[in-house]
Amino acid sequence: MIDRKKIAKRFKTVAKAAAQKSAAAFDRALKSPAVRQAADSLRWGNLRPRLVRGGEIVAAFTREQPKTAAFIYVCLFCAFSIGFLDEPFAAARLSAPQQGNLSVLADLNPSGWWFLILAGLWLFYMAVAGLSLTTDVFEKNMVKARAVLFVLLTLTLSSGVTLVLNIVAGRYTPEFLDTMHLYGFSAFRFRVSETSFPSFAVQSLWAVVVAAASFWPKIRWYLYALAALTTLSTVIAAQCFISDAVMGTYIGVMMYFVARWIVSENRENIPLISL
Repeated sequence: MIDRKKIAKRFKTVAKAAAQKSAAAFDRALKSPAVRQAADSLRWGNLRPRLVRGGEIVAAFTREQPKTAAFIYVCLFCAFSIGFLDEPFAAARLSAPQQGNLSVLADLNPSGWWFLILAGLWLFYMAVAGLSLTTDVFEKNMVKARAVLFVLLTLTLSSGVTLVLNIVAGRYTPEFLDTMHLYGFSAFRFRVSETSFPSFAVQSLWAVVVAAASFWPKIRWYLYALAALTTLSTVIAAQCFISDAVMGTYIGVMMYFVARWIVSENRENIPLISL
C-alpha cells in the first residue's frame, strides 16, 4: 500500500530544501562582484554614454558605407518582419471586409507589363528619330530612346535578381495564408506565381521609377511619393507581405546603381562592390 501522506511530506521537504538552496545561490550571485558590476553598468547614468557612443558609431558607419549599411538594415528589418509582423498584418488585411481606396493604386501598377510599355516607348522614339527631318529632332529622340533603354536595363537586372530570390526562398504568397493557412518558405519553388519574396510588383515599380527619375530630376520626388503610395497600397491589399515590399524596394533601387555602373565609361576604375 502506497503511503500518500509520507510521499507528500517527503515532496514538501525536498521542495523546501531546493527553494532554500536556490535562494541562497541567488543571494550569493547578487553579492558577487561580477553581478554588481553588471547591474551598475545597466544604470541609466552609466548606460547612456554607451548608447550614445554606439549611436555615433552606427551613424558614422552609415555615412561612410551607406549602401552596405542599407543592406544590413534591410536584412535585419526583413528578418524581424518575417518573424513578427508579416503574418498577423496580412491575416488582418485578408479578413477585412474592404481593402480601402488606397489599395486601388496596387491594381494600377503595370507590374509585368512594364517590359512591353518600355519596349513600345523605345520603338516609338526610334521611329520618330528615323522619320525626323532635322538633326536636332533626331538627337532629341535618340536621347529619349537611350533613356528608355537604361530604364529597361535597370528593370531587367532587378527582375532577374528578384526571380532568383523567389525561386531560392520559395515563400508562400498571402493567398496561401488566406486559403490554405500556409505561412513560411519552401525553398526552390519554380512556380514564381506562387511566391512573393521579394515582391515582383514592387521591385519593378521602384526600378522603373528610380531609373526614370534620374532623367527627370525636377519631378523625382513626385515619382518617389507615387511609388511609395503604390507600395503601401500593395501591402494594404495583401498582395504581398511587408518584408516582400521592403526587399523589393531595396532591389529595385540597388539595381539602378548597378545599371549606372554598367553604362559608366569609367567602370573599369570603379569596382562594383563599391557602389
